[in-house]
Amino acid sequence: MNRLLLTAVLIAWVAPRAAAETGSITGVIDKADKVTAINAIDRSDDKKFPGKLDAKTGKFTIDGLPLGAAYDLLIDFGKARLEGVSLTVPRSDYEVEQPLSKEDEKSLKEKAQELNQFEDEIDVLAIKGNIQHAVVVLNKRRTKPFYESKPGEIIWRLEVWRFEKPDETWIKVQDELFLVLYRERLQKTDYDKKSVTLDGALGGLKVTKEKAALDVGTIKLPAGDAGVRIRN
Repeated sequence: MNRLLLTAVLIAWVAPRAAAETGSITGVIDKADKVTAINAIDRSDDKKFPGKLDAKTGKFTIDGLPLGAAYDLLIDFGKARLEGVSLTVPRSDYEVEQPLSKEDEKSLKEKAQELNQFEDEIDVLAIKGNIQHAVVVLNKRRTKPFYESKPGEIIWRLEVWRFEKPDETWIKVQDELFLVLYRERLQKTDYDKKSVTLDGALGGLKVTKEKAALDVGTIKLPAGDAGVRIRN
């Protein structure tokens, strides 16, 4: 077999194999002309995968996503960001799934605030889960003076914590400290200008061999007002 023929055979064999080992996420964004960037991020290593967007139709595609991973979408528009966050938890051991009770939500909120000793302002943005597993989204600020802090400077942290209840008490999952979405040291005036909207429907998007092409449908951009919030 001559060299050219061997090269052609190798290309023909490798190309389908490479394509089969990656997947894609597609969808449509309304008001796409406002979008400046769209990415998918793998939170396990913070690697980002840029997407391609047609500003006229709003259709976007993010290709080349390694299979077996979960991705959150990051959509930047103007000075604002719409960001996916995974709010899924494992199923409970019960045959019929049982949701969190009001008592569970109260206990989780108290536990999360109790475990935070450094920040003096803590907003619980979301508590989701079932009777045995829960996820809590926390927006935290240290506004009091801290080591080498400058006048008007704060520390902002936006984090996802996971809890489990093996018996009667909620405890923080030990093998996962927490997922940090943002950790910044900045002026309070700059924080007040931030616009971050989290969306559970755009987070934890799993690309697998069985489902390598995901379509998230139509995504509506939020207003972009200042503030850190969650929707859905």
